[in-house]
Amino acid sequence: MSKCKFQRRMELLKELGYPVITLTEALEKHQSGELPKGATVITIDDGWQSTYEHMLPVLQALNYPATVYLTTYYCFNQLPVIDVALQYSIHQIDPKRYPLIHVPEYGLGPLPTRTHTEKKQVLAIASKILASLDSDSAKQLFLRSLCQQTGLDYEGLAADRLFHLMTPMEVKETAESGIAVELHTHHHRITHNDEDCLEHELAINSERIQAITGRVPTHFCYPSGRFSPEIWPTLRRTGIASATTTDIGLVNSQSERYALPRILDGQNVSELEFEAEMSGFMELIRHARNLFRSPA
Repeated sequence: MSKCKFQRRMELLKELGYPVITLTEALEKHQSGELPKGATVITIDDGWQSTYEHMLPVLQALNYPATVYLTTYYCFNQLPVIDVALQYSIHQIDPKRYPLIHVPEYGLGPLPTRTHTEKKQVLAIASKILASLDSDSAKQLFLRSLCQQTGLDYEGLAADRLFHLMTPMEVKETAESGIAVELHTHHHRITHNDEDCLEHELAINSERIQAITGRVPTHFCYPSGRFSPEIWPTLRRTGIASATTTDIGLVNSQSERYALPRILDGQNVSELEFEAEMSGFMELIRHARNLFRSPA
């Protein structure tokens, strides 16, 4: 989402009279039945550098609270977030200049890049190669090699911090401005090598956030939205107050604290669509569709 579009979104919340409150306040008032009409919580995932540079000034200008779910590995290791940078790099390949991609030292290609489908195939194979590498430095070398073979500027991409998270100092400034910094796991995962690692990931994530902000985070957002009720006992045991999903919808009286839905906003969402979501109109449409899909 562009800075201008984000600013317009925030101004629209004010114009339409939606009260923006903190996540903690929303949960407390949700439980007591005292939520103001149209109560809105702003949540932002991952902790991208662009959140600090472009979103934070807008929130401060409007005096809006928000929650940033921070994944801490790339916060403390200032490198491009590898899977997102890889996806972007392959998408940016100019098929006229580089109709084939070939990175022989990693066994990639030659593969065609002319169409969107072909680029998706390249990404799938490149992602498997990435997963097979045993360290982040090795993965960054692979991305650098891929960029060299396709005319892309790895050094420029890294210098511009397009795919970097906030530094610890930027996170500290964000927290001091009144934005709540909460849990999103350390490595943006809840399993590793097909084994559950959620409790370990949360422990490191919490420790790093506490070291930066001086406060204990208690809210959690599932990495990539993947969740199951089977992991809720772990969340309870570790003192998590709430967990946010990427399921689209509004929170209501039946919403589970460990499966909070959200309205997912972005550059491709029009202002009309946004207003329809905020008003609850789209929630009614989804509910009606589900009724018609249900067996008689």
